Amino acid sequence: MKCTKYALNHKSVSSKVHLYSYCIMDNHVHMQMSYDECSSYLSSFMRVSHAQFGATFNKIFRRSGKVANERPKTPLIENSDHLMRVHFYIEANPVRANMVKLEKLKYFKYSSYKFFAFGIKDEWSKLITLPDWYMELGKTMAIRRSKYRKLFLSYLTNEVFGSQWIYKKFIGSPLWQDQMVCKVNSLINQAQFKLTELNTT
Repeated sequence: MKCTKYALNHKSVSSKVHLYSYCIMDNHVHMQMSYDECSSYLSSFMRVSHAQFGATFNKIFRRSGKVANERPKTPLIENSDHLMRVHFYIEANPVRANMVKLEKLKYFKYSSYKFFAFGIKDEWSKLITLPDWYMELGKTMAIRRSKYRKLFLSYLTNEVFGSQWIYKKFIGSPLWQDQMVCKVNSLINQAQFKLTELNTT
């Protein structure tokens, strides 16, 4: 998060990039962001933050060369409802990965969940921009936090712990989600066919 803070304050970003939510996992990070005016500010943020992280990582472990294996994925968020679902998706990652139980998620240091659900502040919560949908949950922060916890629990119940959660975890436009569902169904059908062949031979 130090690299994120550095990049958000960098002159090439010029306060044009806003952080809504985040979750740092053991080998990757999720961030929900927006940018003003043009995407070049987001590109600058990513370039600066990744360079800073790579330099810091290499210094600590006394190595050189590339740190990240893949280019970051930057799916487009299309509306307020999509924004909220992606927000929950990001913060649910530790629960989904069985790293922490829901009742302990408020103590997970590397996530914005503790701030939105319980108002717990740290040095990184200052970087967060409150999204409009969150502000519309109620007139006070206490009401917003209470409604947020209920919505988050509903998301976990319906989209993570439900029997069809594997289809609902894709982030992107409805058309792209449908394509991914078809792809997964095709792979499942192929696997089932091969399994049937093995059982009959």
